[in-house]
Amino acid sequence: MTSFTDLENAWQQQPGSGEQRPQPETLIRLAEQKAKQVRTKHVVTMAILSITVLVIIWYFATYAGTTFNRFSIGLLLMIVSLLIRIVIEYISFRKLHTIDVRADFKTYTKRVTAFYTNRRLIHLIITPLLFAAYVTGFVLLLPVFQEQFSEAFYIYVLVSGFVSMAVLAFVILKANKRELKLLAHLKQSAKKENV
Repeated sequence: MTSFTDLENAWQQQPGSGEQRPQPETLIRLAEQKAKQVRTKHVVTMAILSITVLVIIWYFATYAGTTFNRFSIGLLLMIVSLLIRIVIEYISFRKLHTIDVRADFKTYTKRVTAFYTNRRLIHLIITPLLFAAYVTGFVLLLPVFQEQFSEAFYIYVLVSGFVSMAVLAFVILKANKRELKLLAHLKQSAKKENV
């Protein structure tokens, strides 16, 4: 398909329940809105990660000093894992931004499928490794926190830290599942288009 007329003809030829189908312009606007929502999620993710990195860097500069011990290694693991994730999100954001929703269906589907295939690799391999590095960094901080803080505050840090990471793991898994489901749908659509 190379034009809006082709898209409209294909849309009208689909089997359906007889309901009125949206016009191609409506479909394109919807695709643009969805793409904008996904890009906004990338920006929000990068902003949250960046703020977290800045807080950890401030904490590192304030309390770790120039000594190289478990505490500084823990903070560095947390910082590096978050920085890598920010770079990955930025690269994904740039790649997504280059996908033209006004391209023909086959080209658009191919590009979006390639994008989400790359995201699948990120979610299944890189994200768990980065999350494990972040958790390891946090665990390395715990003995220092236990020495420096009162028992009540240490328990608060311990519980809130692990609860936060559990919530983060849940959010990551949910987002991964949603993107993997979308990838499967895109691959299925591409197969139907090629048949």
